[in-house]
Amino acid sequence: MFGRKKQVRLENVKTFKDAIKVIKTYTYLQEWDKALSAIEDIKNKEDAAFKELEYKIRDDQQELQKQRKIYTKNISLIEKVEKDYEVKKIKYERKIESERFKVRFGKIKQEIQKLTSQGKNNDALNLLTHFLEDNQERSEVVTYYARQKKKILASIKKHQKKDKQKIQDNAELEAIKLAGITIKSRHEKAEEREREREEDRKNTWYNKLRSKLDFKKRLKEKYERKRLLDEVKILIEEESNAKNEIATKKLEHIHKWLIKELEKKNMVGFDIYWKILGSDKISGDSFWFVETKWKYSFYIGDATGHGVRAGLIVSILSKTFQEEAPKDDIINLTFKVNNTLKENLQSKNFVTGLFFELDKKYRSAFNVSGMGHEPILIYRAKTKTIERVIAGGLAGWIRLIKKIENIKPKTIELNDDDVVLTYSDGVLESKDEGKKIYGIERLEKIFLQSAQANKNIKEVYIDLIEDLKLYTGGTSFLDDTTVLMFRRNPDKDLLNGNSEEIQKLKAKEWLSNKEVRRLEWKTREQLESELLEIKKEKQTDNIILQLKWFYYTGEFLKLKQEATRYIKEWYIDKKINFYLKKAIENEEDYRIKQMNTKIENKYNVLMELYKKKDFNTVIQECNEIIAKDGNV
Repeated sequence: MFGRKKQVRLENVKTFKDAIKVIKTYTYLQEWDKALSAIEDIKNKEDAAFKELEYKIRDDQQELQKQRKIYTKNISLIEKVEKDYEVKKIKYERKIESERFKVRFGKIKQEIQKLTSQGKNNDALNLLTHFLEDNQERSEVVTYYARQKKKILASIKKHQKKDKQKIQDNAELEAIKLAGITIKSRHEKAEEREREREEDRKNTWYNKLRSKLDFKKRLKEKYERKRLLDEVKILIEEESNAKNEIATKKLEHIHKWLIKELEKKNMVGFDIYWKILGSDKISGDSFWFVETKWKYSFYIGDATGHGVRAGLIVSILSKTFQEEAPKDDIINLTFKVNNTLKENLQSKNFVTGLFFELDKKYRSAFNVSGMGHEPILIYRAKTKTIERVIAGGLAGWIRLIKKIENIKPKTIELNDDDVVLTYSDGVLESKDEGKKIYGIERLEKIFLQSAQANKNIKEVYIDLIEDLKLYTGGTSFLDDTTVLMFRRNPDKDLLNGNSEEIQKLKAKEWLSNKEVRRLEWKTREQLESELLEIKKEKQTDNIILQLKWFYYTGEFLKLKQEATRYIKEWYIDKKINFYLKKAIENEEDYRIKQMNTKIENKYNVLMELYKKKDFNTVIQECNEIIAKDGNV
């Protein structure tokens, strides 16, 4: 306000006029505390000086009268200066408060504008209401509140319409919104929605195009693998150390594509698990799994030796199996795999293996074709014994098979919970510190103990590997170690409508033919889940009838309570939503009628006060009404 602040020198104050000048200076400089202190000080000094003088001249009435007039004049001047101080201080404080309020008001407006632009309408409304509560006496705040509240409420309604549009076709989200609850975890529904979305994605033009591109990509990968395999064969035949190193690098790249572990949880009628613990980057062990509409085909292969030659054998084996398994039965598959290996390999290395074929329709047996592999072990759950089966056959590459009739696969029957175990020679040939091999007898013993204790074949695998580690005294293996297991699991069988389980459920649960058809071609696990869904649908129908009764008898409070309760218990249906909406609408209509009656009564009272010209009361009451509900 001032270019240079004026300094007050108290040592120069000698007279009453000097003191008055100091007070005026402090007031001018807006140093209110100093001005007040100076006023109190000069008052006290004038009082003290006059009392002292009055006592001294008490006998001289003429002088006393004269000094009293001077004292009265000085006091009057002090009061005038004090009044001027008070007026200027009040004006200053009002001005400062006004400036502060303008700044605060401006910031509140900015924050409210920011919140509404971000869609945070409830936060904006809360801020606006609190600001009004602190400034109800200011007419500009009341006016701003009324105007801004209308805008915020309009924005909220707009967003509500958008939300309503989003959920109008989704009964579940609508129910959640109506009942005011959070989304509960429902795995079955989530999985069903995911399946539907996946189906939709498959049908879109984009994903059809993506599928074509993926096919071309797979075709390119097959070509790349074939080219690399051809190059590796040429490099190996050169018998050069340098070229063997190049071949090793190329095979490492191919082996990135090979499966190292597999667990098929959605396999019909069976559990299956296998894993390769490779001793180096290029594995001499291999397996693969192919599923078609009618069967499952998989194999285990174990090439002799290590490194690049063994890696080349399993790479060719894997490639041939992937190509032939979907289109051939187990006899033709074995025939083509053996002859492809013989035609493509010049080295003396060979491969042992087993090819398995499981028919999805006939799950009480499986076919196996051997290529000189280790014996198969079968845990028989009924007798709690281990059966040893030799699949036979010559190792792959040994000779070219000229007659397909020479291939003799075996069909092995399985009972419920029987477990089949096969493995590479790295398991049996593991050695302890005394160079004694692990052997098939110890494997059978551990397999029997674990299979009796565990229905989860992955747990059986872990027991076998832990026993191997204990035997060898380490955590790694010198040779590739592969274990493949599958278990006959009746809980994963698909049941038809004439099965004993479904017929029993039909009689027990009073199922209709339509509901029975819903249970067909599901596993026992899926059967239980689907039956729960059917029961819930029946319960939902009963709930809808109950809510319908409340609606037509006008019991809207009971209707709202029951509909909300059922939604929280996760009974989701559009008809339940409909009745809950009707109850909420009725409640809202009743609330609006009550509010209108209340406003009408207030209006009549205010009109009477207005007629009596009690304007202050009318203004105060109107401000309070607008503050509480600015959209009246």
